[in-house]
Amino acid sequence: MTPALALTNIEGGYEPGLPILRGASLHVAPGEIVALLGPNGAGKSTLVKAAAGLVPIWSGRVLLDGRDITATPAHRMVHEGLGFVPQTENVFANLTVLENLQLAAALIARSRRRDLAEMFALFPDLDRQRKLPAGRLSGGQRQMLAVARALVASPSVLILDEPSAGLSPKLVGVVFDRLKAVRDTGVTILLVEQNVKAALALADRAVVLVEGRERLEGRAAELADDKRMAALYLGAAAGVH
Repeated sequence: MTPALALTNIEGGYEPGLPILRGASLHVAPGEIVALLGPNGAGKSTLVKAAAGLVPIWSGRVLLDGRDITATPAHRMVHEGLGFVPQTENVFANLTVLENLQLAAALIARSRRRDLAEMFALFPDLDRQRKLPAGRLSGGQRQMLAVARALVASPSVLILDEPSAGLSPKLVGVVFDRLKAVRDTGVTILLVEQNVKAALALADRAVVLVEGRERLEGRAAELADDKRMAALYLGAAAGVH
């Protein structure tokens, strides 16, 4: 089966000669939720931003549904079928919930975009707040709006960079529950997370990145009790592969 998203031997970074990614690889199967984990500074956010065209890739390949999108400019990714939800500044605070979604829809060809009614059905909290400025939403509602904005373009793969950042445990549960519902609509998900416990409870599989390379990969349920996870996070795993 062709992976929905495949990153192969990715090397890159923000500055020439200062690599953050050192041959990182991962794949996400169609309909799968994969969590990208690792200690601070491991390169998790850099890797997903590179996949989305936001960080220069010096070598390696990014394949979306088998198509090479390595050199695709960031602003074209949405038209290729790749959605990206950044950690911050992911909604327009002065626009209402409805206006945020309408703006996202206006940028996409009618044949590709999903109906806004479908978004409100998927995120009932947003339906109740559709006339409220996004800046007045709770952190969880704002995150759901950012996801809904990305989904308007009908991506086959959705990448999220730390969707639980700044949220209370209760709101993390609400947002992650909605991500399961998103997956049930046929969208494949790759998410970067610092909240390891919540991420492993949500994901089918997880990949652990350390110093710009994948060091551990497996079923999420099994990794939750894997002692190598703690070793990698504590930096005491020089010999763990």
